[in-house]
Amino acid sequence: MSDVGFVGEVPIVSVAAMPAPQIRPQINIEKREHGRSTEIWSVPDYRAAESPGLINVERFLEVLRPPRGSTILDAGCGTGAAGRKLQQEGMVVTYLDITSAGFEGQLPSSFIEAPLWAEWRGKGRRWWDYGFCCDVLEHIPIEFTMLSVARLISACSTVWLHIALEPDRWGPMVLNEPLHQTVKPFSWWLDRLYCLGDVREARDLIHSAMFVIVRK
Repeated sequence: MSDVGFVGEVPIVSVAAMPAPQIRPQINIEKREHGRSTEIWSVPDYRAAESPGLINVERFLEVLRPPRGSTILDAGCGTGAAGRKLQQEGMVVTYLDITSAGFEGQLPSSFIEAPLWAEWRGKGRRWWDYGFCCDVLEHIPIEFTMLSVARLISACSTVWLHIALEPDRWGPMVLNEPLHQTVKPFSWWLDRLYCLGDVREARDLIHSAMFVIVRK
């Protein structure tokens, strides 16, 4: 464990020297992130960029081999391209995102609009066989990344994560601030994910990482 403040490590510090924690109201963060996501999806070149989720579908199917008819939560679905491909492969897909602005075509009845860290499970199906979350967690404010993973693990038997490990170029160009808010090395993610579930696979892909987590 490399971060002093991580669970399980007790740093020796002076209590008087510790600053008061700065906790941002969740409702304000949700509103801000909804606005950022809506704005970036309004950019035609961003919408036309290759979908990381769609790229991951083939690998997901090859590694996990989900049976036809499996229920899948496409968490952070964006345009819905990956979810539609999974439906073509015989899966029953629920779409989840903080905004519907990225979705292409008619919004499916199974779409849930909510931030990944919120309590969204009561808004539709309550349990899924698989959670599919690609290039999403790095977009989430750092204080909510592990809460988001915990929400997924509590709702899905097996969770597939693909996470970018480096800064993005779109945010600075369009929003004057990065879209990737939690840019951390592979080891940072692995340490924390081990505390939340049974990590069955962990691959450092240099520019990104892939994890398969099963609920304990």
